[in-house]
Amino acid sequence: MKKTLTIILSLALVFSLAACGSTRQQGASDPTPSQSEETPDQSEPTAPGASTAAPSESEPVAEDDSEAGEEIPTGEDSAGSGILIAYFSKTGNTQTIANMLAGQTGGDLFKVETVVPYPDDYNQTVDIAREEQDNDARPELATHVDNMEQYDIIFLGYPNWWGTMPQAMFTFLEEYDFSGKTIIPFCTHGGSALGRSEGDIADLAPDATLLEGLAVSGSRVDNAQDTVAEWLNGLDME
Repeated sequence: MKKTLTIILSLALVFSLAACGSTRQQGASDPTPSQSEETPDQSEPTAPGASTAAPSESEPVAEDDSEAGEEIPTGEDSAGSGILIAYFSKTGNTQTIANMLAGQTGGDLFKVETVVPYPDDYNQTVDIAREEQDNDARPELATHVDNMEQYDIIFLGYPNWWGTMPQAMFTFLEEYDFSGKTIIPFCTHGGSALGRSEGDIADLAPDATLLEGLAVSGSRVDNAQDTVAEWLNGLDME
């Protein structure tokens, strides 16, 4: 009887150990959840937009300019306002602010575009923007203002790429004579605000009057109407 009981207990122990081992093996094979991967800031490269970091409009690169609003590509004056809103926009953030300015000032919209467009890929745009800045490049422009002489006030918009304007804006400023005109910069950014762009504008257009610029974070452009209005009210454009 004792021998039979010992055998039964031994078998029970074997089955128990086997079940435990099976449970451990099953648990070890179950993957543990991983934290979701963060995507890069595609609001306008701070490549455009960070001072010494990569670009941000918290503009390249996900901006869809085609749906951000209509613009007058040749700077044709339809209202006789004497105000031109010239801007470069890769992801759409700067274009959004430009449209707000047009609505509040009655100025004409003009989009600065390059002959060779920047790639859709964010990292590629960041690299190209860095290379252009390192080489002090002047990208060829595909759009031109036909009648710059009729504008007295030029709002100049751009994303902050690598601490200043995209090099295309350097090309734009060197293409025209801004003597006696008023230039008012505005930019979208991922944390670097206007960076050194105001100084660059002053160097490129030394005979123009440069007023205080506006910097809008790329994450706040959609709700910037009041910010834009307050900034305009504080400007002396007379």
